[in-house]
Amino acid sequence: MEVKTKYCISCGQEKPLHDFLRRTGRRERPDSRRGTCKQCRQAGTSAGQYVDESKWSIALQLSPSRARWNRKKRQPLLYHRQPDSNGLHADDLRPTWRGVVRMRGRSDTGRRWIQEVDPAQAKLLVKEGAAVIINPYTIRMIYSSKEFRRFILARDHHTCHYCGEYGDTIDHLVPRAKGGHTTPVNCVCACLTCNQQKGNLTPEQFMQYLLNHQKEHSPT
Repeated sequence: MEVKTKYCISCGQEKPLHDFLRRTGRRERPDSRRGTCKQCRQAGTSAGQYVDESKWSIALQLSPSRARWNRKKRQPLLYHRQPDSNGLHADDLRPTWRGVVRMRGRSDTGRRWIQEVDPAQAKLLVKEGAAVIINPYTIRMIYSSKEFRRFILARDHHTCHYCGEYGDTIDHLVPRAKGGHTTPVNCVCACLTCNQQKGNLTPEQFMQYLLNHQKEHSPT
C-alpha cells in the first residue's frame, strides 16, 4: 500500500501524512492536513518560516493554483514580514482608501482588537515607541494596558516625576484632554496626590502651582 506523504512548511521535509494534524471537515487527502509536522510542533518551530528560501519552490509545486496561507496571521507566507524588521519608518505610513490607518492590539485578557485611527496619530504612536509598523497601512500596539503600566513604573523606579516620593500611578505630561497620547514619551510615574492635583494642567503650570503652594505654606 502506498504511503501518502506531505511536505512540512517548517522544515521543508517530506513526511508521512499521519505526522500532520487533520483539518476538521475535510476529506482525506494531502491538503486536508495542517502544514506543520509533529516533530516541528513539538520543537516549537513557528509555522510559516522555512529553513532557507530554496524550500519555497516545494510549497508552490504542491498547489500552484491557490495561495498558501498562514492560518495564524491570514497572510500569504511568501509576503509575510516580521513587523519589527521590515525597515519601515513612521513617515512610510500611508492611509487606506478610507483615509485612515489600521491599528491592532491586544487587551489585558489577550483578546485581539482592531480599530482605525488618523494617520497623524498613527505616526505619533510609532515615533514615541508605543506601536510598530506591520505594513504601510497597519500598525500594532506594543503594550496592553497592564503591560504599559508595569513598564512605566519599572522604568521610573516607582518614583514620582514631580515630588520624588513613591509613585504607583501613571500621569500624562500632556493631558489627554489637550491632545496627549498614552505613549512612553508622554507618560511618567506619579504619586496619587500629584496625579490628582495636576489634573488637566501642563507640567509647567503644575510646577508653578507647586511653587506657589509651597510659598503660601512656608513659615515666614
